[in-house]
Amino acid sequence: MTGKLSALKYGVAGICGAALLYLLIAGIFTTSGTELYKPQTVSDAAPEQERAQIIAQGVTTALEQELDGFLGWMVNDLCFVPNIIDNHTSYQRGVIYATRPASDMLAKTVARIGERDTIDSRLADATSRYFTYGENVWGFWFIYDCEGKYRAGIRNWHAWADSVGTSGRNAGIYNVKSDDVYNIIKYCAHMTDFALGLLNDTDMGHFKADNNIYFAKGVAVVAGNVLRALAAVDNQVSARGGAENLTEALKRFDYIEEFDPLYVFAGGNAVGDAMLPNHVAALARHLDVCNNRLNDMLASMEK
Repeated sequence: MTGKLSALKYGVAGICGAALLYLLIAGIFTTSGTELYKPQTVSDAAPEQERAQIIAQGVTTALEQELDGFLGWMVNDLCFVPNIIDNHTSYQRGVIYATRPASDMLAKTVARIGERDTIDSRLADATSRYFTYGENVWGFWFIYDCEGKYRAGIRNWHAWADSVGTSGRNAGIYNVKSDDVYNIIKYCAHMTDFALGLLNDTDMGHFKADNNIYFAKGVAVVAGNVLRALAAVDNQVSARGGAENLTEALKRFDYIEEFDPLYVFAGGNAVGDAMLPNHVAALARHLDVCNNRLNDMLASMEK
């Protein structure tokens, strides 16, 4: 009996030690951000398949990079990891939050002829079956986890893009109209407006501030990728929305993606310390400028 208790204690100690080691590795080696997605602008003669591939990358790049990262998707990890390494998991939650409406919007615009045309079944599945899966679902073997579902959605987007311009039965459709450009930019504006709203709480303390900052950053990263992809494949974005507006909006998206302080301070808020840096206000300023530029683009397109 004594031997069994000793083995149990060693087993529990081993599990706790492994969990602590994982937390240390996660805290030291993970960063809340992705490599900037900056597709090359295509010429007017570029094939539709190339344009579709850029759009698909715009929707999925941020999510795919998180899944392929050093420790992968951390939101569904065990041992209270999401609650302890909360900056990175908040960022990942923001990424999937913004990917869902991006997938829905683009599947209904760039991938069909008109509003009455059928949505490509691969993109419908990506939007309604795979990306909607709960971000904290953990599974193995025959139990589906969110990581597997998200990867399936990403594969569907790439399968659609690769099929555009082919002659097969499942050939995809690529069709971007003026209204589509407007609606996609409107999605980007809604996402930046939502992210800005997360930072406008004057009662945020330091611990809540970092979660909101990284969630907002994850949302903005996806919106920025979508805007870059759209601008790369369609010159209407710059011509109708204004080259200066586009340039400034993209520059602010770059700043947001690079924003990663060692420690987040909520200085200047009601529960913060006015003597400390105000990282909430710093990120909010970039989001506000970005949102204003996107709305200016929409206003220009309405004329």
